[in-house]
Amino acid sequence: MFFTPARLIMTIFTLHSFVLTNWFPRIPDMQTKLGVSTGELSLGLLGAAVGTLVALPFAGQIIEWLSPRRSIFIAFVFYCLGYALVGWAWSVPSLFAFLFLGGLFLPVVDVAMNVEADRIEASLGRRIMNTCHGFWSIGSILGGLMGAGFASLEIDIRWHLAIVAVISVPIALTVAARLPRLPARAAEGADSGKRRRFSVALPTLALLPLCIFSFGMLLVEAAALDWSSLFMRSVMETTPFGAGIGFAAFTIAMAVGRFLGDWAAGRFGPVAVARTCGVIGLAGLVALVPATAFLQAVVGLAAIGLGVSVAVPLAVSAAASRGDRPASVNVAALSLISFSGFLVEPPLVGYGAEWGGSLRIGLAITMPAIVASILLAGHVRRTVKTATPANPLSELA
Repeated sequence: MFFTPARLIMTIFTLHSFVLTNWFPRIPDMQTKLGVSTGELSLGLLGAAVGTLVALPFAGQIIEWLSPRRSIFIAFVFYCLGYALVGWAWSVPSLFAFLFLGGLFLPVVDVAMNVEADRIEASLGRRIMNTCHGFWSIGSILGGLMGAGFASLEIDIRWHLAIVAVISVPIALTVAARLPRLPARAAEGADSGKRRRFSVALPTLALLPLCIFSFGMLLVEAAALDWSSLFMRSVMETTPFGAGIGFAAFTIAMAVGRFLGDWAAGRFGPVAVARTCGVIGLAGLVALVPATAFLQAVVGLAAIGLGVSVAVPLAVSAAASRGDRPASVNVAALSLISFSGFLVEPPLVGYGAEWGGSLRIGLAITMPAIVASILLAGHVRRTVKTATPANPLSELA
């Protein structure tokens, strides 16, 4: 049967990133439209991160009440609405407000689809989490290329993002309705009597090192997502399509890493994979920051994409498998700290660029974060082991 649970949840991952990454190639156009500096633009870009961090402490409890399937069905509509409205921003405060709306519902969909993937993974008895995130990267490639294409054609950003919502919402609702009603992991049963009590998802001390590992990787990922197009267009002086190539190199490399991630983690162990990828990501930053040639910048972005590719799926699997609390609560707590990287990153890179006189300096400031993640990679070990697929694409069955 084509519509297997694994394929359905992979489709949700694809759509989630497709909506988000259509926006990133249009950030330079939004800066031109608003007529603001890099630092001022970074304040508007904070809206999504602030909305995400406001919602994350409650996302786990919401998903426990509604179920992951219902949470995806409801939240996806408002998530798309928020990003459709971004194109209509007329000032930095309005950009912040519309991104804040999208950011409120982004983490609900994100945590719900990760918890659903974890339950499907447990029911199948084999890894699919990295592959799910691989499809998130496929959505990023499609969204990034579509966004770059619309930018090259100089199509109004308002209609571009509205079209994205019109395409995405019906597909997401159809797929979410077909997702199976799966029980929570057996390891979560000890906490089942407490689920009706309202609680905020905060990390435990034992979970905190894993959260910091994920934070560092997401900080670098966020910097590449937010600023790669602007770096390519303003620093490397490429065309909008050239900027799209740089963004595509990042997302394609991320997709490759994730599709190989389940196999590699089973073959070499999640710690070795996480640490090796972290070193590759650091090397990519070292290549990108001083780049003077187009090819060097593209290779640097590709190395960053490969480097950060497996960090989130490995961290999510490790958090969900702990069994001390419901998976949705641990994943939401992990996301709360991890996604704060998206809050820290825009002003860190934006004002770092203004202080240093170049976006190169802003991006260089993120290097210590990925070094810290490399040092903390040992915390991605899973508590509950799952069978290793015979080949990297066997999760699609």
